[in-house]
Amino acid sequence: MYSTKLNGWRDMGPRGLPTLPGHSVRYYQKGPCHAFIAREPFGKSDALLWHLSISCKDRYPGWNEIKDARYTLLPLGLTFAMLLPPSGEYVNIHPNCFHLWEAREFEV
Repeated sequence: MYSTKLNGWRDMGPRGLPTLPGHSVRYYQKGPCHAFIAREPFGKSDALLWHLSISCKDRYPGWNEIKDARYTLLPLGLTFAMLLPPSGEYVNIHPNCFHLWEAREFEV
């Protein structure tokens, strides 16, 4: 279940972003913050996990902005985490962007 109110976030639509077949990326904006929400493959699993990218043009998003985006734009019954992969796998196109990934337990 998602939050039914966007709490000031404006849904800017898919914005022509590249996606996997059958999947979509949504773009939201609130004040100086921009957020992209998608379901994407993660790691070596075939699982599609929720992914939130949040950024501000001239600064890092603050904790309350990240928290607001998470609890407004992502499913409420799931857990999310900010992950730092090995440096060789780290990709971040925008310099002031943070990423939250759906945190699941996978069978080994």
